Amino acid sequence: MHEEYVDWLKFPPDVQHQFFQCAEEEATKLAKAIEEFVSKVKEVKSILMQHIHTLPLHDETYNVAAVDSSRSANLSERLGVRYGVFATGLIFLKGIEKMGEMYKVGTFKRKQAFSQDKSKYFFSLLTTYLERKMALEALDKCDLLILDGSFYSFLIPVERMRKSGLHGPEEDKKVNETFNLTEELRKSGKVIGVIKRSHTRAIGGYLAQKDRKTPFTTTIDKHLLSTIMPEKTYFNYQELLGNMPVQFYTSLASLITPESDIETIKAEALEKAYRPFEILGYDKSILDNMRRLQVRAYSHIPPAEIEYPSSISLEKLLKFLGQKNFFNEATNLPLCLDLVDNLVSVSQKFTGEFVSEVEGRVLEKITGNKENIENVKIFFTLLNPQKEY
Repeated sequence: MHEEYVDWLKFPPDVQHQFFQCAEEEATKLAKAIEEFVSKVKEVKSILMQHIHTLPLHDETYNVAAVDSSRSANLSERLGVRYGVFATGLIFLKGIEKMGEMYKVGTFKRKQAFSQDKSKYFFSLLTTYLERKMALEALDKCDLLILDGSFYSFLIPVERMRKSGLHGPEEDKKVNETFNLTEELRKSGKVIGVIKRSHTRAIGGYLAQKDRKTPFTTTIDKHLLSTIMPEKTYFNYQELLGNMPVQFYTSLASLITPESDIETIKAEALEKAYRPFEILGYDKSILDNMRRLQVRAYSHIPPAEIEYPSSISLEKLLKFLGQKNFFNEATNLPLCLDLVDNLVSVSQKFTGEFVSEVEGRVLEKITGNKENIENVKIFFTLLNPQKEY
């Protein structure tokens, strides 16, 4: 019996049969959609290929650092408290030789009465702050430093949290501190961001200006470019889009419909792209100084989306990207970033183990009083035992 069918067979026969029917229907729809997609790509390939260039490869090596964090995907819900744990790490590589490392771990906890949304948001913001802080400490020890994600993506949830009344003085303070650290990193001319889970649809937004019915407004760029980019090449967004930020064109893609007035949608997209900066009183022109590339070192996996400030010249950036062993053949992401990601990964199971360790140590400290011991056990009892992992 094939291992992949084990969970399928746990269902009653009628449920299994219905799922097989669903799979067949879905496969039929997707086969047709893929054929249509391939046909449409051929129509725009000549436009995009003009901006795809060979990645200049060389044997020089530079001291590269990458910083990343991992945190509990879900906070461990106890009757008395919500617990999360995080680990932030930074690794230095020169070629494939490890030159050093830095780590910091910690806990995050909130009372159960507090909003779960606010807890998760602040936890995310806190880990971003610590990443930026560690990155700044390492900046003078490397030639290039890699951040996990976009420089300013931490600003995006602020608007939603403010509207829901969950963003207060404590959050404002941490956002400002994180922003100031990020600005120092940007101005250094030594830092780039790698966007692993990219939702960029700038190509679709660009194409929609001429054809509002283009299917690529709902296709992420990484998918589209995976079909046409050869290995050891890069796609230069600035050549296609000019100096407008990719966020503007992605917003355009998300807002436009076949019936839209293009000028009205452009104005809305522009406002949406700059909104995270404006609501916090930051200089929105910062966004105009950010650039993007898609880089495909290996043809069997999608390209990596890279963000960099205009303070780094394209020529200088390509020297870093073109060095031997910069990209991991298994992921097409920078090897340094993959290494630190693997070393600091925090599983949900570990979060539970950590909280159990805390509980055990509390019990050791409270001895001789049965009432206290019972209350410790109640405090650490799972809020919903079915949902622990």
